[in-house]
Amino acid sequence: MIVPVLNEETSLPLTLESLRNQTYKDFDLIVKDGQSSDRTVEMASRYTGKVISEPDSSPGEARNQAIKHVGKDCSVLVFVDADVDLAPDALERIVEDFERHHPSFIIPKYLPRQEYVRTRGNLIQLPRPAYRPWYVFQHLFRKYIDNYGSGECMPVDAAIFKRVGGFREGLRVCEDIELSYRLRREAKALVDADVVVYASTRRYLREGIIRGLLSYFVYRIMWHLGLRQPLRAAVSWQDS
Repeated sequence: MIVPVLNEETSLPLTLESLRNQTYKDFDLIVKDGQSSDRTVEMASRYTGKVISEPDSSPGEARNQAIKHVGKDCSVLVFVDADVDLAPDALERIVEDFERHHPSFIIPKYLPRQEYVRTRGNLIQLPRPAYRPWYVFQHLFRKYIDNYGSGECMPVDAAIFKRVGGFREGLRVCEDIELSYRLRREAKALVDADVVVYASTRRYLREGIIRGLLSYFVYRIMWHLGLRQPLRAAVSWQDS
């Protein structure tokens, strides 16, 4: 399990608690911190002894840095964002899927997480009703049209991941989709709706879901055209 983080002291404990409560227990947990200025490292250290804190410039670079600390006998990598909860049997189903079907990666069913978020002094309940259709659309699109994973939770065959060279570190957005395409050239992807992941919708609060999705599509077009996406040092990819 690899969790990249940057200033996630509030959300991270919920994610790590969901990992602690998994029915499948035989896994190592690595938290890759991008040198947070809050208590993220302190919170992470309560759940694992493997907390690596060093600068990174993108989600892909953070995840690739964490790979250096993975044991040689590891056969499955599960990348999880710091604002995501896994259903209690998610890891158990992931392990069964890799043993039975041997995919290059697994596409879970992503659902919006029920939560309260404080923004601009107000406490807001999420998800908002407008967010739910987007998650339904994404699941159907990934299942029937284009099989690609999300960094929110992306289980990957470790050997294939290393063979294709890991994440592209120059991408700020769509690094998970780009990796999915390279993984699919090596082996099929598996869509499993029984692997349930609850992802925070807080990332849509800053711009609103319409502007947020438009920004996403602009970044995706830039990637397809080979254009350089804007990158900042120690960028926080977990919007709040």
